[in-house]
Amino acid sequence: MVDANYKFLVVDVGSYGKEGDAGIFNKSEMGQLVKMGSIFPPPRILPQSNILLPHVMLGDEAFRLDEHIMKPYCRRQILEDEEKIHFNYQLSKARRVSENAFGIMCSTFRIFFMPINVKPETVHLIVTVCCCLHNLLRDDYIAKHPCDGETQDIIDELPADNVIPLAGTGGFAKSEGFKVRSRFTEYFNGKYFKTKASSKRNKRK
Repeated sequence: MVDANYKFLVVDVGSYGKEGDAGIFNKSEMGQLVKMGSIFPPPRILPQSNILLPHVMLGDEAFRLDEHIMKPYCRRQILEDEEKIHFNYQLSKARRVSENAFGIMCSTFRIFFMPINVKPETVHLIVTVCCCLHNLLRDDYIAKHPCDGETQDIIDELPADNVIPLAGTGGFAKSEGFKVRSRFTEYFNGKYFKTKASSKRNKRK
């Protein structure tokens, strides 16, 4: 799990890639904590609105929609619904942060650009230590660049030939997840959020 400053908050290392994203997540300690909701702060009202919603983790289509796990609408659902398309866009933009965090770490610790030829238990230690060192470096960077809110996307530079494709094994969604996602969709398509997005675009121009 990654925060808005590209720092790792929760790290769980050591599963087989062939098990798939959702399968690994479901059996991990992090997955159990997310399901119980015990690692999240209390629900909060979204900025400039009266919408009270729980904190959530963002995932892709492989994950199970839940009160604390948001996933995009499937392609069939967004064909004729601009509000759902807009929700998917905002979710994808937020998920980019986690991809960038891995990109930043890999560009710093070049060992991840090749197969790591050591014992599996040593690999676990290497990955965990690199995540910790990455967080320390991010703290130093943020302290020296307090106003720098943007980090260049470098995910395209990551190697792909040493990565095992992961299968999607998402389960059935929970009704609470549908309700929370609908409320987020309502917020992202509301007057406040659209005004804020338009203001940011005008500043860039």
